[in-house]
Amino acid sequence: MKKNKLFKILNLENKFQTQTIQSYNFLKNDIYLKSKNWIFRKRSFAKGRIYNSKIKWLKGTNFFQNKKNNKYVGGVKRKFEPMNLKLKNNVEKIIKEFIDKKLIDKKIRFFGAHAIRIICNKKNLGYPVPEGYHHDGFDFVSVIAVNRSNISGGKSYLKNATTRRIIFSGNLKNNQALFFNDKKLLHYATPIKLVKGKLGFRDMVVLTFSKN
Repeated sequence: MKKNKLFKILNLENKFQTQTIQSYNFLKNDIYLKSKNWIFRKRSFAKGRIYNSKIKWLKGTNFFQNKKNNKYVGGVKRKFEPMNLKLKNNVEKIIKEFIDKKLIDKKIRFFGAHAIRIICNKKNLGYPVPEGYHHDGFDFVSVIAVNRSNISGGKSYLKNATTRRIIFSGNLKNNQALFFNDKKLLHYATPIKLVKGKLGFRDMVVLTFSKN
């Protein structure tokens, strides 16, 4: 990504396939939520390394953020369910697309991939970002829309970390990616609310990229 460009929105050429979208129905509950009565987030995770534009998936699903970046569950060593193969294959194609579009360069060596479903019902909202505006603690982050059903909300925001001015707001369409500089921008998404039926959801992939 160009130094003077802090974020970019792009429509993915490598769209999520039906089987990949359906795999979100099998995500496990996020056991690290503070709210035990209403589990509004399900997720899986995988991580890997990029070398000469080639991707190698690494073992383990441990994930850690410090309290400075994540006031909600920062400082907690978390271990998530592993991401399934279909979704990993889709993620791999998306990362290669980012490389081809020069959003990430050779200095970026590591990535993390989160599959996240946020749910809501008639009594409860779903919270994509319970920690509020924040950095993830990496060099770059991409938030990618996979699917949504029966909801309003889930609007994405980017805020300049220095001026605190909002520089982007909008609902991402399916197969649309928001790619941004995590060091210079704070990000957030509004809660989701049920508009019809018994259950609503917002399915996303969140990719993080770092030099080390």
